[in-house]
This record gives sequence, structure tokens and C-alpha cells, in this order.
Amino acid sequence: MHFITWWLESESDDNDQSIVKKNWSTQNDTIEKKHPAKQNFQTIRALCLTTGKLFEDPDFPANNFSIYRSIPPQNGERYIEWKRPGEIVDEPKFVTDGYSRFDVQQGIVGNCWFISSCATLTSHPKLFERVVPQDNGQFADDNYAGMFHFYFWQYGQWVEVIVDDRLPVDEDNGLLFISSSVENEFWGALLEKAYAKLHGSYEALDGGTGREGMVDLTGGITEYYTLKGTEPADLFDRVERNLARSSLITASIGDGEGEQLASVSLVPNHEYSVTKVYRLEAKRHMLDLGDGMSEDVRLICVRNPWGQGEWSGAWGDHSIEWIMVNAEKMAELNIVREDGEFWMSFEDFVNNFDDISVCYQCPGDMSAELKRCYPWEMITHTGEWKRHSTSGGSDEKSFWTNPQYFLKLGETSLGNDQCSEPSINLTIGLMQMYHRTEGTSFLSMRVHVYPIPDHVAVNQRSLPGVFFENVKPLEVEANFKTMREIVARYTLPPGRYVIVPHTWKPHQEGEFLLRIFAEGHIDAVRY
Repeated sequence: MHFITWWLESESDDNDQSIVKKNWSTQNDTIEKKHPAKQNFQTIRALCLTTGKLFEDPDFPANNFSIYRSIPPQNGERYIEWKRPGEIVDEPKFVTDGYSRFDVQQGIVGNCWFISSCATLTSHPKLFERVVPQDNGQFADDNYAGMFHFYFWQYGQWVEVIVDDRLPVDEDNGLLFISSSVENEFWGALLEKAYAKLHGSYEALDGGTGREGMVDLTGGITEYYTLKGTEPADLFDRVERNLARSSLITASIGDGEGEQLASVSLVPNHEYSVTKVYRLEAKRHMLDLGDGMSEDVRLICVRNPWGQGEWSGAWGDHSIEWIMVNAEKMAELNIVREDGEFWMSFEDFVNNFDDISVCYQCPGDMSAELKRCYPWEMITHTGEWKRHSTSGGSDEKSFWTNPQYFLKLGETSLGNDQCSEPSINLTIGLMQMYHRTEGTSFLSMRVHVYPIPDHVAVNQRSLPGVFFENVKPLEVEANFKTMREIVARYTLPPGRYVIVPHTWKPHQEGEFLLRIFAEGHIDAVRY
């Protein structure tokens, strides 16, 4: 069995062991440098230009194999034709006047979760340009060869995906999948095609969560909170802080009450982007109408990925509440614009939406200023549950054979009273790998964290079964979950801990990615 042991400490190791924080705190940058992606793209494009032929992708052909995950429906089969942008509109452009959250509108596949993530990403230029390289060019450029490339984060590394620009259209020459609010703009449609290729087909994107989309576009880690009375009391403050630190945020509505949602123009089983929050202070921004209505209001700005269909309740674009707000502030907040984006009170948001997801940036993506006020470090491990070896499941007799990861948390001293915390905030993400591959399914899994008492010596690769018989885990989420990634958040005092990712059933096989995010200036050394 192969186990990797890490210690987290607040000071350098007394035994002069090498500090490895720099290796993983800029993980994304390191991985990108290892990828010879631009060389491959440039080489293929140069070959096409030399031969005078537009690129045709042999791995993602312009036929039903690229659209359907299995056999397409025989009855009433949809009309589909594949065309390049120049055959769809006059003067096509990859991008027109910059990238905007209004550029991506959903097509016939149920991937609002991916579109809401794309829309949110456009507000973060540095992150966006890593996914959509700036060397793609335009259709009218001399180096246009009918091909484009994109990057997606997949299980710890950035993967380049090259596609041709043939896109499926219907009998009216309309794009079947992502389209833009600007008729001749195609970056969103091509990005979606690359993501579909990564997963094998367009149909493979049907159904998902904003958590999944944001992680694949950033390499970050996502927490989510359930709403309607179960949310943390300080949730608005958390959303406000995370938007300030350039986190990506989406929110979703489940089945819900169809009639009640329809009455306020919200959509069930749908994912939205969260773009802004605002504290509307009555004394500064609201008019004194003498009716006692002027009061401070917490507002949240949400966008429907369809590009239309907006909340029609209080603080919606056309609601009466805006008569209390001065024109200057209304202009700043972009009121009365039919673009799918709308404001609502935070209380109404909590009452109508079912959950909200927050995707934290990786340390290497944060500016020096953000790192100063929001210290953030990360460790990543790949591992596997292997039959008769490391797949102990939840069975008491074999539990100790599951993979084990060791942590040592020390006191942190940030030198800034406003940023410092007495304990270390730890976020642990456990992700199943290759889950969208046809024929695979999710395993029910869970993460347990156990404190290691001072009298217990850790001098081997794994703690024995007797250890787990005499210690209880720190319970954050006791239930097993059958999903791509589970995330648990802890606030822990200094001490030693062991993390045990495990499945419910013993002897189940699968590969996983374990990511440990810690808030605070902490160093890591090999044990």
C-alpha cells in the first residue's frame, strides 16, 4: 500500500526538512507549465494553414456520436446539421466587445449548471483567460484554421481540449446548444463543445450542479449551503466576503412548488449565477418619502442563464420598491434591463432558492492583497480504493485499511488582528474521478477526521485497527453521500489529526482526489 504523509505546521521543521508549500500553493501555475498545450495547438493549426484545409476533429466528429451518449431516439429524431460559424451568420466573431455573463444562453441540453458557471467566470478575467486562451484569434484572421482550444481542470491538472468549429444547428439554422446574446458571437458555443468533447458527448452534460461546473473551470473547491431556514445566520456576510475574494457563486432551485415559483417568474430544477450583493443604506441611497418605508435593505443580484425570465417580486427590475431609490444608485445597480439578471432581497432569495454554492480560488490564483487578508493554502493527493487492499469501507473490522492522511496543525500568527483567527479553518474535498465516463456510477462515500491523542505514536504508514476502536471522529457530516465531490469544513484547534476517506461498502474500487484547503499561513513538510 502506498500512503503519503503530510504535516501542517506554523513554523519551519526543526529537523531541517524541506518546505514544500511553494510546490502546492501555486499548483495551477506549475501544472500549466508542464502542459505543452500551446505547442500542440500551434503545430496543428500551422499544418492546416500550410495545406489550406480547415481542421476536422477526428476524435469528436460532426455526427450523432458526438451528440448522444447512447443510441439516439428513433421516433421523431431531431433535425441536425453541422455548420461552421461562417455558414451560420455573416461576419462571425469569436468574441465581439469583450466577454460578458450575458454572452451565454442555454440550448436544448439541460446544462444550465455549466452555463451559470461560465457566466460567473466572465467576471474574473484572469481565471477566464486560463480557460479561454487569448491566442484563439478571430474567424477573419490570417491564422484562422477552423479550430480553437480551451483548458479545463480535471482531477488535479489542467487539460487542453482542441475542437473544430463545426456546430450543430436546426432546420432554421439556429444553434442547438449554447448561443450568444450577440448573434454573430461564438466563444460560448465553442467552449461548450470542448467541454462536451472532454466528457464524450453533449448529452453527457445533461444534469449537473454549479459546484461541478465551477470546479472544472477554476480548479477551486466548492462549499454549498442549504437554504429555507437551514442556512447559517451570517450567510449574507459570507457571500459578501467571498465575492470580495473573487469566489464564484451559483444558486439553484429544486422541484419546489411550480405554481408558486411561476407566480414570481422563477424556474424549478434550474441553476442561476450570483453576481453581486449590496447593502442599500437608507440614509445614503433611498429617498425620504415620509411613509416610513425607507430602511436598510440587503440585496443579492442573480442571473438566469437563459438570458431571460427574471424574478418579478420585490426589488425585481419593475418592482415598486425602486421608487424609494435615487436615480444615480439605480443606474449603478443596472436596473430595468431585460437581460436575465435581477435583484431581490436576501430574505426572498433564501425563501425561494434551495441552495447556494461558493467556489474558492486556489492559492495560486489569488492576488497578493487577497492572500494577505484571506490566507489560503492547499494540499492535493490522488488515491484509490482497491479491493483487498485499501477499500475497507465502513466495516469496523476493515475500516483501518482505508487510505489515511496525517495532519499536524499548529498555532497561526498572521500579524494582522483583523485577519487572524484563534483556530485553523480547514476545508476538505473528496472527489470521485471519471464519473461522467459511460458505464460508471457514483460510490457512496464519506470523509472522517480523527484527533490523534498526544500519547499515540505515529511511526508507521497507517494507524492500526485498535486506534479507531478507541477514538471518535469529528462529526461534520455523518451521512454518506452519492455525488461527485463532498466537502466538509472544520474549525480545529492545534493538534494532530488523521483523515480517512472511505466508501460505505467494503471492496468497492475507485480513484479519488483529496484536497485539503487551510485558511492561515501554514507550512507543510514531509514527515
